[in-house]
Amino acid sequence: MKHTYILVAISLFYNCVGPPEPDDGLIDNLPFVINTADVFTFALRGNGYDGEESYDLSFALDSNVVLSTTLVVNEYSGSDTTSIYVNNSADSTLLWYLILGNMVYTRSDAMGGNALGYPGKINVVGTNFNGVVDFQIVKN
Repeated sequence: MKHTYILVAISLFYNCVGPPEPDDGLIDNLPFVINTADVFTFALRGNGYDGEESYDLSFALDSNVVLSTTLVVNEYSGSDTTSIYVNNSADSTLLWYLILGNMVYTRSDAMGGNALGYPGKINVVGTNFNGVVDFQIVKN
C-alpha cells in the first residue's frame, strides 16, 4: 500500500507541466528593453497591449558617429494606432513611426555637433497592439 502512494505521487509530479516557454523569449505585453551608451532596444510581443512607455536614452553626444535605426514588426493583426516617437533632449519629436502592419524599416543618420538633432528619449504608445515589434538604435 505504501508503494502505491509513492508511485501515485511520483506520477503526479512527473505529469505536471508549466506553461510553455515562448519561442522568441518574449512574454506577452511585457516590454524587453536594453538601454546602454551604444545600443537602445525595445522589443514587445503584444496581445491587446495598451500602454505608454518612455525611456531616456543613455547615448552620449558624439558628432563623429552614425546612428543605425531598425524597426521590424511581424505577426501584426488588428487595427490599432501604435506609435514610436524619437525625441531630442528638449522633448521635440525628431522621428515618428506609425505601426499599421508588418514592416521592416532601416535608416542611418550621421550625427553632427547639434545636441537638438541627437535622440534623447523614446516614447512608445500602444493601443490594442497585437504582434511583435523590435525597435533598435545602434551607435556606430
